[in-house]
Amino acid sequence: MSFRQFAFNNVKRNARAYFAYFLSSSFMVMVFFTYALFIFHPDIDRTQIGSNVQLVMQIMECVIYIFAFLFVLYSIGTFLKARNKEFGILTILGATQGQLSKLVFVENMLIGTLSIVTGVLAGLVLSKLFLALSARMIGIEELGLYFPTKALLFTVSAFILLFLVISAFTLIFINRNRVLELLMGSSKPKKEPKVSVLISLLGILLLAIGYYELDKSLFIAAVTGIAGTYFFFTQITVLVFRLLKKSRRVTWRGTNLIWISEMAYKIKDNARILFMVTVVTAICCMAVAFIMSTNQRTQSRYQEDPYPIRVFLNQPSQDQAELAPIKQKLNEEGIQYQIFSTESYVAQASGRKQVVSIMPVDSYEHISQALGLPEAGPLQGNQAVLVQSDKEAKNNPAWGQQSSVKLNDPEARLQIIKEIRTEKEVSTVPDTNLLIVERSLYEQLKKQIPETKSDGIIYSYIFMVPVWSGGIAPERDDEEYQLGMEAIQWNNERIKKGEPSDMLITRGGMYGSNEQAVSMMSFIGIFIASLLSVCSASFLYFKLHSELRQDQQMYTSMSKIGLQVSEMGKSSSIQIAVLFFIPIFVSAIQTLVVLNRVREGFDLDDVNQPVFMASAVFLIVQTVYFLLVSSRYIQKLKRVMV
Repeated sequence: MSFRQFAFNNVKRNARAYFAYFLSSSFMVMVFFTYALFIFHPDIDRTQIGSNVQLVMQIMECVIYIFAFLFVLYSIGTFLKARNKEFGILTILGATQGQLSKLVFVENMLIGTLSIVTGVLAGLVLSKLFLALSARMIGIEELGLYFPTKALLFTVSAFILLFLVISAFTLIFINRNRVLELLMGSSKPKKEPKVSVLISLLGILLLAIGYYELDKSLFIAAVTGIAGTYFFFTQITVLVFRLLKKSRRVTWRGTNLIWISEMAYKIKDNARILFMVTVVTAICCMAVAFIMSTNQRTQSRYQEDPYPIRVFLNQPSQDQAELAPIKQKLNEEGIQYQIFSTESYVAQASGRKQVVSIMPVDSYEHISQALGLPEAGPLQGNQAVLVQSDKEAKNNPAWGQQSSVKLNDPEARLQIIKEIRTEKEVSTVPDTNLLIVERSLYEQLKKQIPETKSDGIIYSYIFMVPVWSGGIAPERDDEEYQLGMEAIQWNNERIKKGEPSDMLITRGGMYGSNEQAVSMMSFIGIFIASLLSVCSASFLYFKLHSELRQDQQMYTSMSKIGLQVSEMGKSSSIQIAVLFFIPIFVSAIQTLVVLNRVREGFDLDDVNQPVFMASAVFLIVQTVYFLLVSSRYIQKLKRVMV
């Protein structure tokens, strides 16, 4: 038998142990290759959104590659530790360090080559589906098939280099150990896990600091939160199980003594892997929940906007020239519309964070007639009417009737005598509260505006299109969606050419741009979340496999003194469930806390439902992994029961 055959037989004999590693590596290669398919596609540069997605995918390729390096390095290190006894026997039989190094190198490269071939073939088989799905999700024309020479060479070269570097690097794990240590393998007695109350309190303190820093500094919050999570698994959970062991009522009941005693050791042994899985799962869960929340916000923004088209002019005398292309386009499409103009200026409310839009009552009359809103009524002196949506009222509870508003620039105090509530945000200037005043007061305030603030006066022209009701968000084939995207592209082209261009806002275009951005994030996030989820489950599988021989010895001894198979199965299932599900619950809590704290900063609505939905998906996926792994693991333990 040649040396290569010996290495091949080693891989073959350990096929069950290497299967999850091989599958995860193949999946990483497939995702990397499919992204490369998109990046090197010859037609990807024909649209702006396609170029943006290409840039994002290039960044994600780097992320995948870095994660693949860490994943393969950890996986190989775990397998080598599990085979220490085998290496010790080979050393006694005369194998040199060079031969052992060559054996490990050949085995790693064999698995790596198989993973690359499998991943690339899977990517080629799914290339048509991937390109069609990617084009559909990001809103570009369908991408045709092509022979991906560049993508193929790029993927194969990148992962051959990765496996070569790691295969050479992991030889350190063998060369550092002596023969006696190798022969001991995993049978060395474990020491009582140590725990520090002070370090546990430090972990709690770091988690608290991370919570309070979320709305101030995300970097500090991330660092302290991650450090606190590490101490949670290395100290706090060990302390919890130690306290459980001291409770005779809990411990001395059924098989609790077995699994509680074992978990006190396993939690400590698996603290790092649980920490890694928790951080990875939390990142995935936050990304998925954030995308879902952003999608909800995109749809609600469309429904809250009552104006299909808004044009803001700096010089109202140029209205005919600026509005002519829009009118012409609507007329060509046979779309009926109404148009009216408003005038307002933006000011800062003194002592408040809100920005207000001051509008004369005659301009508001156009809005009230178009939207069917109540009239502002007669106003005198410094009296004003507050017009705000239910959402704005909820976010700004200090606003309301019988409250006064002091303006910084120009300095003035307005007395609110009436409040008009609306379902939609009717202020023509986005993200402002609307105050209606008498025309004479408006002109008086207007004269007091400093010359440096004269550009704060906004002349807006509103196009109302009856057939665009604004109730349900449009599909990509709908007229409002397509015309809105065309208007944005037309306006951007004018800006690039250096032509004078005023601000143009189309409701369909705003929704389309945000919807495409969300689709792009979803498209990329689905594959990344799937990849990280598979690798996280593989991490746990590798760790369990490395502890299998030790568990078999323990349960063999316990079966001789009367432990039944059903009791063994229950105890093992609880231990495996703790390892699989603690990261999910911890990451769900972290995601819920983080997104609720940063919700206002990212202008998100309700985040609780997306968090629960995202966590539920990860919980279901993890449950499937748990059932597969636990059934196989317990089946192997049953074979050693007396």
